[in-house]
Amino acid sequence: MNPLDIASHGPVIPVIVIDRVEDALPLAEALLAGGVKVLEVTLRTAAGLPAIETIARHLPEAVVGVGTVLNADDARRASEAGARFAVSPATRRPWAVPARA
Repeated sequence: MNPLDIASHGPVIPVIVIDRVEDALPLAEALLAGGVKVLEVTLRTAAGLPAIETIARHLPEAVVGVGTVLNADDARRASEAGARFAVSPATRRPWAVPARA
């Protein structure tokens, strides 16, 4: 999904940090009931990936994404868990050539 597609689903995209997988579904259901369709679940905790998988499996109407993606492996695993978009706090381009002084 491109950023405009994601933003078209609503004006708010919560950044969700899940500590316990069992909290993921009730939280996502409450957000959906309140009109929030796009949910960004971070990888800041061990529960992040299982939470994405749980939400994506049980609430297909939600647009579930992943945040705090630090490398390609994070993105791949999140996609396999059902994430439809990814957000990264930074990127490193290994192909970039440093500027010379």
